[in-house]
Amino acid sequence: MSATTERASDQHDRPPVRISVIVNDDRVILTEHRLNGAQIKTAAVEQGADLRIGFQLSVKRGDHFHVVDDDEVITVHEDDEFVAVAADDNS
Repeated sequence: MSATTERASDQHDRPPVRISVIVNDDRVILTEHRLNGAQIKTAAVEQGADLRIGFQLSVKRGDHFHVVDDDEVITVHEDDEFVAVAADDNS
């Protein structure tokens, strides 16, 4: 078996990634550990979360929220909390 075939079979033997996070109080399942802001919002919208793709996304890190740009790749963890609001929302 070649090294390429071994690596491919190793990847197929692993269970799919399922990371449960919260986006605007809705439970969302992500299937990758590293995603950009647009991918997180798209997954949330596809799963019925209350937001729009054009909203600004932030992730809770400690006691603060960090803005996640659409093209910014972050590592997501089980039970991460995200908030997505309209970019012009001053609340």
